[in-house]
Amino acid sequence: MKLFDGLETLSEPLSDTTVAIGTFDGIHVGHQAIIRAAAQDAVANSRRSLVFTFDRHPAELLAPDRAPDYITTPAQRNRYVAELGIDGLVVAKFDRQLAGLSPDAFLDRVLRTALGAKRIVVGDNFAFGQNRAGDAAFLEASQQKYCYSLTALEPVQIDGSPASSTRVRELLRAGSIAEAERVLGHAYRLAGTVIEGRRLGRQLGYPTANLLPQWKQVVPKDGIYSVQVSLGDGREVGGACSIGERPTVEGAGRSIETYLFDFNEDLYGQPLEIRFVARLRDEEKFDSLGALKTQIEADVLLAREVLARDSGRLQPEFF
Repeated sequence: MKLFDGLETLSEPLSDTTVAIGTFDGIHVGHQAIIRAAAQDAVANSRRSLVFTFDRHPAELLAPDRAPDYITTPAQRNRYVAELGIDGLVVAKFDRQLAGLSPDAFLDRVLRTALGAKRIVVGDNFAFGQNRAGDAAFLEASQQKYCYSLTALEPVQIDGSPASSTRVRELLRAGSIAEAERVLGHAYRLAGTVIEGRRLGRQLGYPTANLLPQWKQVVPKDGIYSVQVSLGDGREVGGACSIGERPTVEGAGRSIETYLFDFNEDLYGQPLEIRFVARLRDEEKFDSLGALKTQIEADVLLAREVLARDSGRLQPEFF
């Protein structure tokens, strides 16, 4: 897949393409349906398939107080799009100039002239252009004028409700990991860099990797989780992760820290991705460090059992 990081990186206008358009945060099952439809149409009509999206959620510019946390980092999004068989990904800078385009101008300058769209694929709730004045009905009515065909897909239903990025965020914040992954159709991975902490875990015999998220991603509900960790070199290591305020130790502060099973290497400054496999319990305050250590021992044992039981489910990226 070829990545175009900004419309200005197109050396010349493209032609004869099928374009899937959307914000595509999360690449959940609804997004996957849109992207796969574009890929299939392009193959059937000997065209290049493209995904067109933005470098940020539009709300970050237009309503920053309501901008949502992200489900995927840009690198994760790019990887997932490539795995869906798309030829090119165009990531446009969402700025005042782009936001100010009327729906007609967006169709003319971006989709027809720059991208050469002959078929456009969207979700039927997609909106674009200044003040979100363009929608699926507008795209339907504009086909002849701008010489393209439209495919507008209805939302994919999961457990009786539409798949959406908002729903995924809500499920993650509730600690409902399995339900969130059913809506995503793939693993949820929190990405970040390992930073130095207060070494409290090491004092208890369970040294941890403290994660500083790289992007404004959704952090699951506070508590203890069994996790699968992807190291920067591609290795996968099981572990137990604690998210929260560490209330047993006064002044310990908030952290995302993971004890990696059977692992004793220096990870400071290195990237990690954490997949939350199952939520084990709420965060608790214990009467002593000894009581906390006893509970950690039980958490590690349970996390190992969960990972051993679910090892087959952890393999594929897309379910």
